[in-house]
Amino acid sequence: MSEETSGRSQLRTLLRFGMQKLRQEGFASFVKGGIEHVRRLSVPKQAQSAFDRRYGTDTAGTIPLWKLQIRSPHHAEGVRYQASDPDFVRKAIEILQIPLERFVYIDVGSGKGLTLLVASEYPFRRVLGIEFAAELNAIAAENISRLIAPRCRDISSVLADAASYRFPTEDTVLFLYNPFGKDVLKRMLDNLRSVLEQNDHELYIVYSNPIFSQILDQSGFLERLDLPIGAAVYRHSPTHGVLQHDTRTHIHVVGED
Repeated sequence: MSEETSGRSQLRTLLRFGMQKLRQEGFASFVKGGIEHVRRLSVPKQAQSAFDRRYGTDTAGTIPLWKLQIRSPHHAEGVRYQASDPDFVRKAIEILQIPLERFVYIDVGSGKGLTLLVASEYPFRRVLGIEFAAELNAIAAENISRLIAPRCRDISSVLADAASYRFPTEDTVLFLYNPFGKDVLKRMLDNLRSVLEQNDHELYIVYSNPIFSQILDQSGFLERLDLPIGAAVYRHSPTHGVLQHDTRTHIHVVGED
């Protein structure tokens, strides 16, 4: 038997076992068991991140999505879980130089919620994570519950799919750590455009590891900023009137090839 055939056989066995457990235990119990499985997949205690050691949280580790319980037709477009660098997130927030009290911070593909915890150090109106893996979302909620005296007191993580999520009409900072493929990214941008067309407001997008940045470049309603940070950063401002497809030249972000 080839390695490929053996791998497919193991995957089918795993799927059958998972469906049997789901029927026997119900979704809530299934997710709870999945959380423990995710924790076993995470890095060992001695390799725990400095952030987790300091705050008593669980954000470290790298987890492939096939090991998670995901109810989404866009499962195949997801990218493995891997936490962002807390210092990078802080720099990304601070470099925008905006009145954070006016803004909602949203991490799309928020995983265990590390960037939500970092964003809570700042006076955002509220902090929100969007995650489509049930176990990761549950761990994020538990991590949020461990926060002590955050500057932002309205912090949450929701189990949702970015391809169909209805974004708020408030001024927003959107964080992306290359969470999914180009088809879901296009759907998310369509959702954002729809919201802006109904209630125009200010929007910033910080796109870390911007593999599909050309899609944002060609969106017609986002202006690419020239900022000294290793990410693609975009802005939509109502005063620019760029909801109509325009032909402006987008600025190349510093630090990107």
